[in-house]
Amino acid sequence: MITDSDNTMIEHSDFKNENGHLVFNEQFDFESHPLIDIAMAIESELTGIKVAQIKQELTLQHIVIKSKLSNFPYSDKGKLTELIDIIYNQQGFTGDWKAFFKVENALISKVIERRKGIPISMGVVLLDLLGVCGFDAQGICFPSGFIVRIPLENEVVYLDPFTGDMPSWEGLELKVRGQLGNHARLTLDMLKPDTNKTIIKRLITVIKAAYLQDDQLTLALLCSDILLRIDPDDAYEVRDRGFIFQQLDCFKLASSDFEYFIEQYPEDPIVMLLKQQIKKMKIEKHTQTIH
Repeated sequence: MITDSDNTMIEHSDFKNENGHLVFNEQFDFESHPLIDIAMAIESELTGIKVAQIKQELTLQHIVIKSKLSNFPYSDKGKLTELIDIIYNQQGFTGDWKAFFKVENALISKVIERRKGIPISMGVVLLDLLGVCGFDAQGICFPSGFIVRIPLENEVVYLDPFTGDMPSWEGLELKVRGQLGNHARLTLDMLKPDTNKTIIKRLITVIKAAYLQDDQLTLALLCSDILLRIDPDDAYEVRDRGFIFQQLDCFKLASSDFEYFIEQYPEDPIVMLLKQQIKKMKIEKHTQTIH
């Protein structure tokens, strides 16, 4: 168990892949690297699996899919329809409805291996498969879940990576209303493509939630650490890290994180709860010291 009995801050060194190339921090240029490569490198840090191993499985998918599409010279609607059929029907990729927040559903390597996942993880894989097949696809962190935007010659279509469906405007609005309430409406701003950085942060946040649900607190803490390396001023992530520290009995570190959030957002509704938690941890730490 991680403790802060010596009053020192727990630190992690900057991440590098096995070749020492990628370092994730606030200066990292997310747009100069393929999204799938960044996702694989993040997963490598979390799980220890080598990027080359994940790439090997993904490359096999590239070969199979491209061979099946060899009769389609242009990246048009017909090719897209066939690609979706290959991925979701022939290859058997599917959204995991039964165990949505399993860690396996959030990790890219497991999505490729099991052919199951959730919108964000399947979306990252789908964007790569679309790219190698000649489509200029883009990811969107949509209110109801991740979706993919695919510009074609005469239209733009949207793909739900969880189901393989291409919802209409009305279908997308139903998703928005289901997430935000019956009075919510779909807007063009909701359909703007997101940056690699935004997508990766969403992916790491989902992986963190899966680790928390699975009670893998140290790995959830590592996710939080990566997010704060990318965006050190994210007070909400500092607050969330504080809750993880609290569960790990790192009361001094948790209190420090809560106090930072309170300083940044003194009017936030959660401040009262955080102050109560700080008082509670002081009592618990004093009790531990006595024993």
